[in-house]
Amino acid sequence: MKDSAKELLNDRRSLKEAVIVAILVPCVYIGMDFIGWGNGMFSWWEALLVAPVHGIVYWLFLSGFRRFVNEDVTPTR
Repeated sequence: MKDSAKELLNDRRSLKEAVIVAILVPCVYIGMDFIGWGNGMFSWWEALLVAPVHGIVYWLFLSGFRRFVNEDVTPTR
């Protein structure tokens, strides 16, 4: 368990992208609401609270998929 957690934390590219996603989520949501295209589902502070969750989920999925990027998954007969 500790090895897989260390492996995920060593993926710096995914961490950087997750931070970008965590920053862009509230910016896009608040921006869309500002120009009148928002859905009004969350207030601005709720969007700020949910942004780190989006970043963490994005990071976990992206890191998990990148671990298997070099594996051959083509079917053989």
